[in-house]
Amino acid sequence: MRVAVIGYGVEGQAAAAYWSRRGHDVTVCAPTLSEELPDGIASRVGPTYLDGIDAFDLIVRSPSVRPDLLPPDGNVTSVTREFLERCPGLVIGVTGTQGKGTTCTAIASILRAAGRTVLVGGNIGIPPLDYLDKVDPDDIVVLELSNFQLIDARVSPRVAVVLAVTPDHLNWHTDLDEYYAAKAPIAAHQRPDDVVVYDAVNPVAARIASASPARAVPFGVEDGFHARDGQIRRGSTVLVDRADIPLRGDHNLRNLTAAVAAVYDLVDGDTDALVSGVRSMRPLPHRLQPVGEIRGVWYVNDSLSTTPETTRAAIAAYPEPKVLILGGSSKGLSFESLAEAIASADIRALLLTGDDAPRIAAALRAAEVRDYEIVDGSMSDIVRRAAEIARPGDVVLLSPACASFDRYRDYADRGEQFVAAVEALRR
Repeated sequence: MRVAVIGYGVEGQAAAAYWSRRGHDVTVCAPTLSEELPDGIASRVGPTYLDGIDAFDLIVRSPSVRPDLLPPDGNVTSVTREFLERCPGLVIGVTGTQGKGTTCTAIASILRAAGRTVLVGGNIGIPPLDYLDKVDPDDIVVLELSNFQLIDARVSPRVAVVLAVTPDHLNWHTDLDEYYAAKAPIAAHQRPDDVVVYDAVNPVAARIASASPARAVPFGVEDGFHARDGQIRRGSTVLVDRADIPLRGDHNLRNLTAAVAAVYDLVDGDTDALVSGVRSMRPLPHRLQPVGEIRGVWYVNDSLSTTPETTRAAIAAYPEPKVLILGGSSKGLSFESLAEAIASADIRALLLTGDDAPRIAAALRAAEVRDYEIVDGSMSDIVRRAAEIARPGDVVLLSPACASFDRYRDYADRGEQFVAAVEALRR
């Protein structure tokens, strides 16, 4: 069989290796190619990389490639679809605009505390085709699934978890409705004996769940799974107490509540496993990750906050006075609600950077926020300026509300440069 792998990022590399191992004739098609291909894999690179694509027996779409660039009647699949069709174990899929990684990690942590064998992958960094051959029927696989991976999915996981869905990625989608619709396949193809766990407070998540034939498990409702007084509860029963929850912020409490709701039946309501799994959680890299304290000032890396909504949550997680670092490349989102939140928060200073700094500044002025400055320099320059402004007891918070591609390879590169710049302050 002739297989065309469109794009050669992390998933494209996994797809090429997977179909090549199975003896198929694989061609990588991409506008550019920085990686050297393994022996036996052909390439088609350049502006005409999609010419004649319908001549292949199978087309494997990478997440960065819009489905409408490929033949509508072609045999098109993806890493996510292939895995869901062939995985012998139970798959729990998690989507939403933010919080997917934390929720996936918490789900895996609780299940492992209950003695289950768990594999984690998807958008969290490990293509699941890399370990498909190692999955046993009794294993559980937890997949973080983005809109890019789900947009053309024709198979849904047995357990779908739908966190809050809010505007994002409008620089890639044609409009907001397409972005919302791209999340829907996580539950649309479920069966009646499957389960969909969803944020009942979020109308988009509720709409996605309502279209599934599976058993619906809402969270965020008083008579079901919900957070109250810093605790995770099921109805009036406390499942995880405040003292056992190590992550800061109401948004993380919601993520942990979603995880508990998703696994409650799988662990037979074992509260010891729930508590042990939640208690072992630590901030993930670039997600409200404490970097350290220097001269009484805490530095926090929240580089993965690439939307105004997540930056609002980060601000709320730290009641201390803050020096907030904002800005980056545009995703086409509005900063009005973020500016309003900043106006009422304890913000000592705002440092704006990147391509979207002027748009953020305009939103701040409209909200009558004037205490900001634009820093047009490296991350080291920005961190040094933040250190000059901050006072003991303050938090210097990198929570950009924007993508990173104007000046960095990705959000991780941005976060790592922030961490390095903070460490340089110690010298």
